Amino acid sequence: MKNTLTLALLFMSSLGLFSQAEEKKTDFTLKEAQDFAVVNSYFTRGAIMDVTMAEQKVKEITGLGLPQITGNASYNYFIDIPTQLIPANAFDPNAPADEFAELQFGTKHNMKTGIQVNQMIFDGAYVIGLKASKTYRELAYAKKAKSVVEIKRDVVKAYGLAIVSKMNLDYVKENEAKLKSLVKENQAIYDAGFLEEKDLDQVKLLLLNTQSVLIETINGYKVSQDMLKFTMGMPIGETIVLTQDIEAIKKPFIAKNENLNAKLSLSTHVDYRRASANLESQSLSLSNEKMTYYPKLYGFLNLEGNNFGNKFNAFSSSGKWFPTTIVGLQLNVPIFTGGQRHMKVQQAKVGLEQAELQLEQMEQGLQLDLANKRNTYEAAMNKLDINQKNLDLSSRIKDQTRIKYKEGMSSSVELTQTENQFLQSQINFVLSMYDVITSKADLDYALGKL
Repeated sequence: MKNTLTLALLFMSSLGLFSQAEEKKTDFTLKEAQDFAVVNSYFTRGAIMDVTMAEQKVKEITGLGLPQITGNASYNYFIDIPTQLIPANAFDPNAPADEFAELQFGTKHNMKTGIQVNQMIFDGAYVIGLKASKTYRELAYAKKAKSVVEIKRDVVKAYGLAIVSKMNLDYVKENEAKLKSLVKENQAIYDAGFLEEKDLDQVKLLLLNTQSVLIETINGYKVSQDMLKFTMGMPIGETIVLTQDIEAIKKPFIAKNENLNAKLSLSTHVDYRRASANLESQSLSLSNEKMTYYPKLYGFLNLEGNNFGNKFNAFSSSGKWFPTTIVGLQLNVPIFTGGQRHMKVQQAKVGLEQAELQLEQMEQGLQLDLANKRNTYEAAMNKLDINQKNLDLSSRIKDQTRIKYKEGMSSSVELTQTENQFLQSQINFVLSMYDVITSKADLDYALGKL
């Protein structure tokens, strides 16, 4: 009975593990792949950690303005109590002037405990530092946003590469199947004595070349899947299924007029946001240096207790503690530092001017990058249109040549030429489709749309 129960529990556990494995995500649309990558990619996970650190930094700076409380305790045991010399005539007027009395002050056991409270009342650097820490956090969020849009762009490219590789693989497999059928037909014609061996070998050679291309294409497809998984932050050993093909995703990619007429919004572009946050950081740095001219005011409270005795009785009922309580203010007023403060302020001003220049440069750079990405996308679209026409034309030529070849009106050499021409047209079309996908992804990044 016990063994039966154990087996039943093991069976139920295995069912639970199996159901968990079944629930694991393996099928991805392009959007789902992007969402997965935003959370799981190595790049975004690192950026999320930076944000967490920035949040903790803000809390750290905020904590400097709260009361700082320190506890302390000390214990001294005097093996030999210090001896002091005092003129003997202080106690005996008749004592010689050069005679001293030896006195020992204190006890063997001395113990002190206390609590010290310090509170910042005014420190201009703290106020600026608090604002700067929030700007630091904004920089971390901007870095994270940049990582997110970059990973989305990279997933588009990797997903696009995988699906065009699959499309190319389907093309080659289709060609292989047709050539196998052609070889079979030619073999039958050759066996009947109506075809020269040279023509049969020519078609067989064409099939072998296509099968060699097929092996390379299969390997390229596997590599493209692994690249996509790495980009997404998915273990390479896991299986991934892409639920969208080129037909399912190509509509926004080939919307030529819409893409070319899209406008750049600087306020939403991650690179511009980072440059703006850097400008704010430099402005606060200048304010912080100026604050070094201002005085600083702190308050403090010290609570102490002292215990003395020739026997250690600090924690016994007979022990006596003598309290000391001090409350006060401390004002630090900067007077002269050898011109260091002035030089630091001047350096901060230059830093601010550099940040302003970088922001202006970033704006012009983004405009230039957008113009380049538009030109690249437009060229890719034009090339795609041409290669689409070439593919349609070479397909018709190939079909006509195959018909003529079967009817004995075309040579095997001409058939080989048209087959190779068609295969090259397919490759060119696939490559141009990938160029459109990548250039559109780069254009979206340049526009700040991601």
